[in-house]
Amino acid sequence: MPDIMTEMVESLLRNREGSESKSYLIGLERGRIWASGDADYFEMREWSELRVETLAELALPPREEMHFKVLGAETELDWEPYLKGWLDGVKEVAESY
Repeated sequence: MPDIMTEMVESLLRNREGSESKSYLIGLERGRIWASGDADYFEMREWSELRVETLAELALPPREEMHFKVLGAETELDWEPYLKGWLDGVKEVAESY
């Protein structure tokens, strides 16, 4: 995992039980990391402006799908709250530009 993951998220990962708020917070941090480090400006803008009817129909960028699977192997994660957090994290970084 990247060194920039917050202590709070690392602590959440140690808790193996699933919850919507935990999934959201971990997704939020991953979205911030992706938007500020992995995505180029245009990808970040595209994702930050995305409007979806149903989160279940959305697929993350391929490397982020892999991160979700790796994190999901460490702790129980719920897809939709994670994805909502991820999108909010991307939007937060995009708004800082």
